[in-house]
Amino acid sequence: MLWVIALVLIIFAGLNAPLAICAFSLAVLNGLVEVRPELAWIGRPSFFLFALALLVVQLLADLYFVPITVKDRLYLKPERTHNSYLHARVQSLFRPLAAAVIISALPLPAPDWMTAVFGFTCATGIYWLSAWIREYVAMMRGALVLLALETLKNALLMGLALFAFWLPPLALLLLLLLLLPTIAWTMRLQREQLLYVHYGGQRAGEDSRLD
Repeated sequence: MLWVIALVLIIFAGLNAPLAICAFSLAVLNGLVEVRPELAWIGRPSFFLFALALLVVQLLADLYFVPITVKDRLYLKPERTHNSYLHARVQSLFRPLAAAVIISALPLPAPDWMTAVFGFTCATGIYWLSAWIREYVAMMRGALVLLALETLKNALLMGLALFAFWLPPLALLLLLLLLLPTIAWTMRLQREQLLYVHYGGQRAGEDSRLD
């Protein structure tokens, strides 16, 4: 069961690192899961409050920053796209790093360095999957649809976090049911973008132009 919890937390971290940290810290604080003694500070109330503050910042950043290729970029404040690369680079390191720390804290039947590498690698894949989804949704549907998708994603993740440690298999199943249709939809958007370039290449180029 610990491995199922680990997989759930890796997916959480790949999609929203502070949410994974908050859920894990709260579970440790309430005695729902044990951690390695050297990482017992994860269950301190002060650390949970710190993670909660990070979660607020994460939620705001996900809604504010949009990829540079966003369809309606001309109608948005320049700061929302000019700093999007910085936001993406920070997330590409922070999310896998959070997963590595969380997974290494679990008393899994494996060396902590091995579980940390496993968590980091898997969370990196989940992050780039989410970045791919964000880019194509922004490119083909615009900032408003992206905002709605991010809001829905975070709301569903918060709901799943409430029982992730009580029913880990169900939480894992629901996470997969959340990801798979989104991936299928994004693949459809990708095919749509290829057709859009084929039938209207100049307009497609204007949507992704920096100036």
